[in-house]
Amino acid sequence: MTTRGKEQQKKRRYSESISAFKKELKALSFEPIYGESIKDIITRLTVKIEEIANQYKYSVEFPEKAEIEAEGDIYYFIYPITIKTKSGRKKIHLHVQYLMYDQNQWVGMITSVK
Repeated sequence: MTTRGKEQQKKRRYSESISAFKKELKALSFEPIYGESIKDIITRLTVKIEEIANQYKYSVEFPEKAEIEAEGDIYYFIYPITIKTKSGRKKIHLHVQYLMYDQNQWVGMITSVK
């Protein structure tokens, strides 16, 4: 196989790996995360994302701040997460919705992965 053919094959594998990783993150949208505060939920979500990334042998860089929108007791966060792979970096935007229910209890849900 020529060098160019190997490079194209590597790129395809790279795209497929990121796609599979994104699909696993999207699957988390069916698992709401409960907690006593938004910070508690963010911590749990971070751990889950890191576990998935470790399965693919990726490292994850989380932002210090996120874009935030609020509507009453519902908060929308957009996290620009950087995924480091063997062949480079890829940015993923994780949209998470937090809402308060039942006397200061919180639930967080991933709404989309882009």
